[in-house]
Amino acid sequence: MISKKYDVLIVGAATTGVYFGWLMAKKGYSVLIIDKEARNQVGQRLEVIHFDQKTFTELNVSPPTEEPELIRPWKGIWVSRLPLWLQRMYKILESDGVQFEFSCRFKELIYKNKRIIGAKFEKKNEVSEVDTRLVVDASGVACAVRSSLPEDYGIETWKYESHNRFFVILHYFKWLKPNEPHPTWGDVWPYHFVFIDPGYSREEPIVGIIGPESFKTTEVIWKEFLEQETFPPFEITKREFNSFPLTKQPYSLVADGFFCAGDSAALMNPLEARGIPETWKLCSHAAEVFNNALKKDKYLSQELLWDVNVEHFRNEGADLAYIYMITQAIFALSEKEINFLLKKLRGIVDPPDGSEDSGEIKLGAGKMIKIISKVLGAIFTGKLSLRALGRFIKKNRHASKIKKHYKKYPMAPKDFNKWVQKADELWKLREVVPRVYKTITVMYP
Repeated sequence: MISKKYDVLIVGAATTGVYFGWLMAKKGYSVLIIDKEARNQVGQRLEVIHFDQKTFTELNVSPPTEEPELIRPWKGIWVSRLPLWLQRMYKILESDGVQFEFSCRFKELIYKNKRIIGAKFEKKNEVSEVDTRLVVDASGVACAVRSSLPEDYGIETWKYESHNRFFVILHYFKWLKPNEPHPTWGDVWPYHFVFIDPGYSREEPIVGIIGPESFKTTEVIWKEFLEQETFPPFEITKREFNSFPLTKQPYSLVADGFFCAGDSAALMNPLEARGIPETWKLCSHAAEVFNNALKKDKYLSQELLWDVNVEHFRNEGADLAYIYMITQAIFALSEKEINFLLKKLRGIVDPPDGSEDSGEIKLGAGKMIKIISKVLGAIFTGKLSLRALGRFIKKNRHASKIKKHYKKYPMAPKDFNKWVQKADELWKLREVVPRVYKTITVMYP
């Protein structure tokens, strides 16, 4: 029988919900995590995952250490099986007192005096109610809770549609003649957004493609890519379909009795197609804020939780805003330009083989001098157009402005509306970018 009252109710039992639930349980709070999938089905949509080793170490998260959960370490990441990691984490959380309800769908929030005080969820056609002090939306791109909030609740309620996310198709390859030369882990074709990641083995990589608009559009680009590139013989053993946010984050991540994180909050680095490190850093700080707030005999008002916003948007949130703004300049590069720049710059910014660094790009003064030298050389030889350089300079200026604005995120809700007005004006500088392929022209958001 489900207890009727919890300190924290989390909707979503994947990486975001599990990590935040673990943090709050460690602090002594009662936590209920619900998920619409069956227990053994959570994470099955994306079997192989690449965990950042540095993030696990910094946040003291239990890493994958043994097969079959751990496939192998590679360049600062753990190539792992997500479903097995989640199943192990469920047992750890249950030992800390967390309760789970699977095959359980969030239905609606419960309000009193227009404030959240609980939620309803449905399991086996039976609706249950839970009283809680904090509801957390960790439901991913479904953003099941946030999108259900009243429009005047202090947090944006938009949903993910075709225009504000990327669509990912992962192909599990098997090279039929593994002794012949073939592409390897880390290879990318940036104009088509095709990449090769570690899979089960060197002979069984994951060849992924990221596209805009829809899975159908992404399939068209993939077929064009295969016609253009010559691969040695291969077979595709399975395919996985996923999507991730490509949009600005909601201007607030907290409201009265509410918090959103992960894909629900558009916490994604679009250049590296990753969101777990950013999400867990947010959750780590947010847990401290919630801990202090829950100790008080008060309702968890947005004002009481506001430090979650301040810490995030003045730091990682500002960086993500910069990256999202400047992606326009990258999307607008021609195939010739982007391939040339990748060839010239990748050796500068990539960590070397055997490095414990993750894929995070770190640019010191020495690297910047080398990059500037390569770019100037590309312009001189005609490999990079002055128009492309001008566009990048312009978008870098816009990106710097939005980052500076986020660094001045208001310290209290009373100044929020004024800050939002200026942010809205700055985001109008970001435009949709067309990219022309042989048989299709697509719009990159």
